[in-house]
Amino acid sequence: MVKSFTLVEILVVLIIMGILAALAYTNFGTPTEKALDKEARATLALMRAAERIYKMEVGDNYYPYDSYVSTSNVSLINTNLRLSLPTAASPRWTYSINNASSTGIVQAARSGRTWSLDSSSASEDPACTGSCL
Repeated sequence: MVKSFTLVEILVVLIIMGILAALAYTNFGTPTEKALDKEARATLALMRAAERIYKMEVGDNYYPYDSYVSTSNVSLINTNLRLSLPTAASPRWTYSINNASSTGIVQAARSGRTWSLDSSSASEDPACTGSCL
């Protein structure tokens, strides 16, 4: 006599495995996104420091630049601020610098959320808008 599993037993096992896989998948995404957020915050702090140095540097004729860089082109950011931000075809973050009202606001945007940090403020923590974790 051969012992085998019934169809109901196999279905119960598959349903339990599906539930466990769904729980594992949702818990896996959150740490990954938090790590990407930490990457963006660290890069923004680096960009802000480079912006401050750029503003204090002496330009042509021994006058300071006295302004922040304003561009969304990562290659120009890398050139002007002497950084090496990723310029691949699909970077994890889109970096930009907005020179509105003579304050350099560095930003990192990705899938519905934007981290921003004002280069002229004393605040050390970037602010997040959108679907932040």
